[in-house]
Order: sequence, then structure tokens, then C-alpha cells
Amino acid sequence: MRIIITGATGFIGRALCDELNKRGCQVTALVRNESKNLDKLPGYIKTIKADLTDVDHISGEFDVFYHLAWNRPAGDDRDDYDLQSVNITLTGNALRLAKRTGCKRFIGAGSHAEYGCVKGLCNENTVTNPFMMYGAVKLATCKMGSILAKQLDLEFVWPRIYSVYGAGESDNTVLSYVIRSLMKGDSPELSSCENMWDFLYITDCARALAELGNLDKKLHGVYNVSYGEPKLLREFIDIAVKLIDPNINPHYGVRTNEEERTFWLEPDVSKLKAVPFIPEVTFEQGIRKKFDSMNDGS
Repeated sequence: MRIIITGATGFIGRALCDELNKRGCQVTALVRNESKNLDKLPGYIKTIKADLTDVDHISGEFDVFYHLAWNRPAGDDRDDYDLQSVNITLTGNALRLAKRTGCKRFIGAGSHAEYGCVKGLCNENTVTNPFMMYGAVKLATCKMGSILAKQLDLEFVWPRIYSVYGAGESDNTVLSYVIRSLMKGDSPELSSCENMWDFLYITDCARALAELGNLDKKLHGVYNVSYGEPKLLREFIDIAVKLIDPNINPHYGVRTNEEERTFWLEPDVSKLKAVPFIPEVTFEQGIRKKFDSMNDGS
């Protein structure tokens, strides 16, 4: 199968490329002209240097288009209207490119942020109420992309990805912070961590996305992508501490969060399981893998 992908140099993108390559797929990455991360791509990946603002010159024949790239996905930029809204147009350009290059299925990269703060089990039909611009634009891109895909006669799949962790993730995540603190012998300072959470290891996320690209299966619409065994964030942190340094006690409640802007991650992954997809890496195994990678400096 011939794959074209944006966002291949990112945390999830690199893992997805590895998974697709293991499955015998031919992977071509569409990489921004000014990208400084080309050296992160393994040699088996073909590259096309182009911006999604100008794709009319791109040619080729592909089967599935993965659109993982996103303009300004982190930090304060997540609430900037101008920086976020351009992603709708870029996704439209990607959809038209997918059609022109013969793709049968288009797979985006949604987020649990589209739901907002939903307390209780959350499935793909849960009413969406995003509280930040990032989630609102992800949701708008899903809705508008789905309509455009139908106009173009493309299959449209929108994975809503939850909390993915593992080797190579950002230093700014809660798990990276906790593990880094423990490695220094420090007690991590945290909020109460009494909100529900769910973690998915990076290789399992890549496997899930690869399954959603399997053209032998009739798939369409939104899929929650997560492990599916949520518990209080505090419980996850306690597991990590016990595995790495049980002599250190985290300081819970030192930091405060705005309740209306604190995510509550309790995903229903029944639809994903029916694909089928079953995660392989437990949280304990994933923490050990992540700790080892940080210890090695990778």
C-alpha cells in the first residue's frame, strides 16, 4: 500500500511511519520547505518538500493520505485564533491533494480537546464543547473536512487522539516532568490530579492509526483513540513513582487548575476495539520504556 503523510517528523508521525514500514507500506512524507527535522526521518521514507499552502505541483499515485501536521499545536498558540484557523484551509488543501493523487481514504488527526470538559464516559456521539481555540478548530476541521471529503468522494476517518506518551515525547508533558523530577531525586509538584485520565503508549497509537488506514476494512467517521482503561491521573502518577523511586512522595495540590479548563479523559473506545484494535503495552511497561529512554538521553 502506498502512503502519503504530513507531520512525519512529529512524535506520532515518526512512530506511524515505522509501523507502516513494518507492514510493508511504501511511505512518502510531505515535508515543509523550511523543516529542520528532515534528519529525523529514516532512509526508507521518500520525501516531497512542499508547503500545504502550495501543493498544485505535487504528483504521484497513493492509496491513503495521513494528515497529521498541525500549525502551532502547543503552548499559548493553542488559543490564538489566527494561528489555529489556518489549519482548516491547510486540511482542505490536503484533501484536494489526496483526491488528485488517487487516494481512497483520508485520515486526519483529531483530539480529545474537541470534547472539552466532559465528566463521564465519552463516546464519539458525545456532545462536543471545546474550551480552547485548538479544540474548536480541530472540531471545525473535522466537520468541514468530512463534508469536503464527501464532495470529493473520499473516505474520511477522524481519529480523536487522547494522551499519548513514550520515548521521544515533549519535555512539557506531565509524565516527562514527573520522571525527570524523580531522576533528580526531587518530589514533583502537581495539582490534585483528581481528574480522570487515560494514557496510550506511542507504538500502540501508531498501530491504531495504521489499522484505521487498512483499506480492507470499511471505516468512516470519528474514532476515539486511547487505551480505554481510565483512572484518576493521581493513580497513574503513583504507579510511575512506585516503579521509578518509591521513596519519593509527590506533592499533590501544590498547583491549581481552573476546573472549567481541566480535561477529564474517560474515553469509550468500543468503536476502535471493533476495528479491531487492542493495545499491547500496559502503562507499567510503557513507563519503564519511557524511563529507560530518558535515562539513555534518547
